[in-house]
Amino acid sequence: MALHGVRDQDRLDGASNFAVWKARILSVLDRNRVKNFALKFIVVPVNPNENERYEKAMARAKCIILDGVKDHVVPHIAMKETKVEMWEALKNLYQHTSVQKRMLLENQMRPYQMKKCQSLDTFLKGLNEIRDQLTAIGTTPNQELMVRTALNDVSEYWEVSVQIIQGRGTHPPWDEMWAALRQEEISR
Repeated sequence: MALHGVRDQDRLDGASNFAVWKARILSVLDRNRVKNFALKFIVVPVNPNENERYEKAMARAKCIILDGVKDHVVPHIAMKETKVEMWEALKNLYQHTSVQKRMLLENQMRPYQMKKCQSLDTFLKGLNEIRDQLTAIGTTPNQELMVRTALNDVSEYWEVSVQIIQGRGTHPPWDEMWAALRQEEISR
């Protein structure tokens, strides 16, 4: 474990783990009572006693952020004047790629179809994996879209079960739909 509570495997490596890292590092900054120093500009106090506390807090925030990134990320932020500039540099480097990753994952979900020899569980696990990847990058997957994708793209073998689920008038939540289809699969 690193000095400030960020394990080596949890350090920022790039766009692939930015969303998860951001949540963890904000928690560490908050626990050390320096979160605001990283997120917004703080006016430098004129009182010498307050200024000393300010300088210590700024140094602690910078140290936490630097300890929380891998070595290849450090050059992008090391020379920034303030912790806010460091934070913005990291967001500019890695957060926009989360949008690209979200679009890629959502595009993977649209044509996702159950193969003829594929089990229902394997099909739903594949969709669930895309959902988990979307969640990992900080995006809340559209549950209605996921349910519609699953119901529209299962094989014809499941058509009666799908019609029963769709006959309710509104689509059930993802977990409820999955449970209903899995129960049907077990009973067959």
